[in-house]
Amino acid sequence: MAKKRNSANNAEGDMTPMIDMVFQLLIFFMILINFADADQNARVKLPDNEIVKPPEMPVPDAVTLQIAKQEGSDKKYSVLIGAEEFKFDKVGDGDQKRLKLALDKEVKFVKTVKKKTAKDMTVIIRADKDAPIRFVNLTIHTCQEADLENFALRAIAKVK
Repeated sequence: MAKKRNSANNAEGDMTPMIDMVFQLLIFFMILINFADADQNARVKLPDNEIVKPPEMPVPDAVTLQIAKQEGSDKKYSVLIGAEEFKFDKVGDGDQKRLKLALDKEVKFVKTVKKKTAKDMTVIIRADKDAPIRFVNLTIHTCQEADLENFALRAIAKVK
Protein backbone atom coordinates (compact mmCIF):
# COMPACT_ATOMS: atom_id res chain seq x y z
CA MET A 1 0.00 0.00 0.00
CA ALA A 2 1.39 3.38 -0.97
CA LYS A 3 1.83 6.09 1.65
CA LYS A 4 0.15 9.38 1.14
CA ARG A 5 2.44 12.38 0.95
CA ASN A 6 1.57 15.61 2.71
CA SER A 7 0.57 18.23 0.26
CA ALA A 8 2.69 21.35 -0.12
CA ASN A 9 -0.13 23.43 1.31
CA ASN A 10 0.17 21.83 4.76
CA ALA A 11 3.96 22.12 5.11
CA GLU A 12 5.22 24.32 7.98
CA GLY A 13 8.77 25.17 8.95
CA ASP A 14 10.20 24.12 12.30
CA MET A 15 10.62 27.26 14.46
CA THR A 16 12.79 25.60 17.13
CA PRO A 17 16.17 26.53 15.56
CA MET A 18 14.99 30.11 15.09
CA ILE A 19 13.92 30.39 18.73
CA ASP A 20 17.22 28.86 19.89
CA MET A 21 19.17 31.41 17.85
CA VAL A 22 17.18 34.33 19.29
CA PHE A 23 17.87 33.15 22.85
CA GLN A 24 21.58 32.74 22.11
CA LEU A 25 21.77 36.28 20.73
CA LEU A 26 19.86 37.61 23.73
CA ILE A 27 22.28 35.94 26.16
CA PHE A 28 25.29 37.14 24.16
CA PHE A 29 24.20 40.79 24.33
CA MET A 30 23.33 40.54 28.03
CA ILE A 31 26.85 39.29 28.77
CA LEU A 32 28.38 41.95 26.53
CA ILE A 33 26.56 44.73 28.39
CA ASN A 34 27.71 43.35 31.75
CA PHE A 35 31.35 43.45 30.62
CA ALA A 36 30.96 47.07 29.49
CA ASP A 37 29.74 48.03 32.98
CA ALA A 38 32.55 46.12 34.71
CA ASP A 39 34.90 49.10 34.43
CA GLN A 40 32.60 51.27 36.52
CA ASN A 41 32.17 51.25 40.27
CA ALA A 42 29.06 52.60 41.99
CA ARG A 43 31.15 54.17 44.78
CA VAL A 44 32.78 56.59 42.30
CA LYS A 45 30.84 59.82 41.80
CA LEU A 46 32.48 61.53 38.83
CA PRO A 47 32.87 65.32 38.73
CA ASP A 48 30.86 67.22 36.15
CA ASN A 49 32.22 69.77 33.71
CA GLU A 50 30.77 71.89 30.91
CA ILE A 51 33.67 71.50 28.48
CA VAL A 52 34.15 67.75 28.77
CA LYS A 53 33.17 65.60 25.81
CA PRO A 54 32.87 61.82 25.58
CA PRO A 55 35.63 59.91 23.81
CA GLU A 56 34.98 59.42 20.12
CA MET A 57 36.19 55.83 20.12
CA PRO A 58 37.29 53.27 22.74
CA VAL A 59 40.83 53.59 24.05
CA PRO A 60 42.93 50.56 23.02
CA ASP A 61 45.21 48.90 25.57
CA ALA A 62 43.70 50.80 28.49
CA VAL A 63 43.81 50.01 32.18
CA THR A 64 41.06 51.64 34.27
CA LEU A 65 41.84 52.86 37.78
CA GLN A 66 39.00 54.02 40.00
CA ILE A 67 39.56 56.23 43.02
CA ALA A 68 36.67 55.69 45.43
CA LYS A 69 35.86 56.33 49.06
CA GLN A 70 36.72 53.42 51.31
CA GLU A 71 33.75 51.53 52.73
CA GLY A 72 32.54 53.23 55.92
CA SER A 73 34.78 56.29 55.58
CA ASP A 74 34.29 59.76 54.15
CA LYS A 75 37.95 60.80 54.39
CA LYS A 76 39.88 57.75 53.17
CA TYR A 77 40.13 56.71 49.54
CA SER A 78 41.35 53.63 47.74
CA VAL A 79 42.29 52.68 44.18
CA LEU A 80 40.41 49.89 42.44
CA ILE A 81 41.55 47.83 39.47
CA GLY A 82 38.69 45.51 38.63
CA ALA A 83 37.70 43.87 41.92
CA GLU A 84 41.09 44.43 43.59
CA GLU A 85 41.27 47.29 46.10
CA PHE A 86 44.41 49.15 47.21
CA LYS A 87 44.28 51.41 50.29
CA PHE A 88 47.12 53.86 50.84
CA ASP A 89 47.62 57.44 51.99
CA LYS A 90 51.29 58.21 51.51
CA VAL A 91 54.27 57.25 49.37
CA GLY A 92 55.71 53.90 50.36
CA ASP A 93 52.59 52.35 51.88
CA GLY A 94 52.31 48.59 51.42
CA ASP A 95 49.23 48.86 49.23
CA GLN A 96 50.96 51.42 47.02
CA LYS A 97 53.65 48.81 46.36
CA ARG A 98 50.92 46.22 45.66
CA LEU A 99 49.32 48.67 43.20
CA LYS A 100 52.63 49.04 41.40
CA LEU A 101 52.96 45.24 41.20
CA ALA A 102 49.43 45.00 39.75
CA LEU A 103 50.28 47.68 37.18
CA ASP A 104 53.51 45.84 36.35
CA LYS A 105 51.40 42.72 35.68
CA GLU A 106 49.17 44.69 33.30
CA VAL A 107 52.24 46.05 31.47
CA LYS A 108 53.78 42.57 31.27
CA PHE A 109 50.54 41.19 29.81
CA VAL A 110 50.47 43.87 27.10
CA LYS A 111 54.15 43.27 26.32
CA THR A 112 53.87 39.49 26.00
CA VAL A 113 50.42 39.06 24.48
CA LYS A 114 49.96 42.20 22.39
CA LYS A 115 53.66 42.86 21.69
CA LYS A 116 53.37 46.50 22.77
CA THR A 117 55.17 48.62 25.36
CA ALA A 118 53.95 50.49 28.43
CA LYS A 119 54.15 53.71 26.43
CA ASP A 120 51.39 52.36 24.14
CA MET A 121 49.02 51.89 27.08
CA THR A 122 46.59 54.48 28.45
CA VAL A 123 45.60 54.74 32.10
CA ILE A 124 41.98 55.83 32.51
CA ILE A 125 41.45 57.42 35.93
CA ARG A 126 37.90 57.61 37.25
CA ALA A 127 38.35 59.67 40.41
CA ASP A 128 35.55 60.47 42.82
CA LYS A 129 34.63 64.16 42.69
CA ASP A 130 35.53 64.58 46.39
CA ALA A 131 38.88 62.77 46.16
CA PRO A 132 41.79 64.99 47.22
CA ILE A 133 44.13 65.95 44.38
CA ARG A 134 47.10 64.65 46.38
CA PHE A 135 45.61 61.15 46.21
CA VAL A 136 45.06 61.41 42.45
CA ASN A 137 48.63 62.72 42.12
CA LEU A 138 49.96 59.83 44.22
CA THR A 139 48.10 57.37 41.99
CA ILE A 140 49.57 58.97 38.84
CA HIS A 141 53.03 58.85 40.45
CA THR A 142 52.60 55.11 41.09
CA CYS A 143 51.60 54.60 37.45
CA GLN A 144 54.68 56.50 36.29
CA GLU A 145 56.86 54.19 38.40
CA ALA A 146 55.41 51.34 36.30
CA ASP A 147 56.52 53.22 33.12
CA LEU A 148 52.97 54.27 32.22
CA GLU A 149 52.85 57.74 30.64
CA ASN A 150 49.47 58.27 28.95
CA PHE A 151 46.57 59.29 31.16
CA ALA A 152 42.89 60.09 30.60
CA LEU A 153 40.69 61.54 33.34
CA ARG A 154 36.98 60.77 33.25
CA ALA A 155 34.21 63.26 34.09
CA ILE A 156 30.52 63.69 33.37
CA ALA A 157 29.44 66.28 30.81
CA LYS A 158 27.35 68.97 32.49
CA VAL A 159 24.19 69.78 30.58
CA LYS A 160 23.73 73.52 30.03
